[in-house]
Amino acid sequence: MATYTLLLFGICRDLLKKDEIIIETPELVNAETLLRMTKNTYPELSNLPSLRLAAEQHFPKPDFIVEPRMEIALIPPVSGG
Repeated sequence: MATYTLLLFGICRDLLKKDEIIIETPELVNAETLLRMTKNTYPELSNLPSLRLAAEQHFPKPDFIVEPRMEIALIPPVSGG
């Protein structure tokens, strides 16, 4: 069993009204799978365009195996001016 703690920022935090969420998986998963599982568990996030997962302060490739001990964050779409 792998337990991932994901930090939330911006609209992700606003939608879920939490600073972090927990995702449990039967085994280690890659970044793409973890993001998909997160969107399935929290459908409020599934409509956000360009929602990204960061691990250890970088954006991993989809096949990167995410370790539960890593700092993991959901990075919402951002805009600037």
